[in-house]
Amino acid sequence: MRFSNLIALTVAALAAAPAYAEVKLHNKDSKAHRITVKCTSTVQRSIQPNTVTSLGKGPCTVTVKATGAKMTGSGNDTLVISKP
Repeated sequence: MRFSNLIALTVAALAAAPAYAEVKLHNKDSKAHRITVKCTSTVQRSIQPNTVTSLGKGPCTVTVKATGAKMTGSGNDTLVISKP
């Protein structure tokens, strides 16, 4: 592969990188939580203790049912449920 082709391929890959951005949710708590996730649609789900999960393309809003706490993120943001 010629050097100029390699540079063009690298630039194209870097330009496409934001298209794969996903908001993540990190549960740092030692217990599972019921949550509502709203990205392109709204779903009810849970997140297990000490795990990280991808939510999808942002912007996303997460509501923790037990506390009513809300978090919003977009791009490559990682939302965090902290230990109490």
